[in-house]
Amino acid sequence: MRKLTTAIALTTSAVALAAGMAGTAAAAPAIPVPAQHLALHSWTLLNEHGPGPNPGERLTARVSARTVDGHPRGHVVVQHVFEKTGTIRAEFDVDCLTVDGNGAITVTGPISQTVVTPLGGEPYLFEEGQHPEAGLTFYPTDEQHQRRVGWNRTNPQMHSEVVKCGAVPASLWVIDGGTFLRR
Repeated sequence: MRKLTTAIALTTSAVALAAGMAGTAAAAPAIPVPAQHLALHSWTLLNEHGPGPNPGERLTARVSARTVDGHPRGHVVVQHVFEKTGTIRAEFDVDCLTVDGNGAITVTGPISQTVVTPLGGEPYLFEEGQHPEAGLTFYPTDEQHQRRVGWNRTNPQMHSEVVKCGAVPASLWVIDGGTFLRR
């Protein structure tokens, strides 16, 4: 149990640190596309350490979001599985879906729940009752032919903040899966 709690803290720190270091990367200001109808479907296998596989961990993001007549709807699940300690799953409901002028797709929303399941243990709600804003930004393929994603959540202890409709700096690499946007 202590290892899983430590893993949660380390993962949060690593993602926040990576997001801070990647803040100077291709994070263009979000200029929403004036569209009344957008649909985003994505399943991606991610890595916070580089573009290759990450033994011992599995980080995935699943998004089903849409904007109909300017009203965003949808659900996002970001799940981090640690083979030796357990699983952390954050879920949030979409409050914004935008596409900026460079083609970066951002989806944000308040976290509805974070479920921690220790290896061999029972799942429990982490930070129950707290609903910080979270966000994912899917960036177009870069010059090195790598796909990047920004993932973060507002965390006062880590001095990180996700703003509704704001792009999240690239902090992760996509190593499998796809993201599909329909306008």
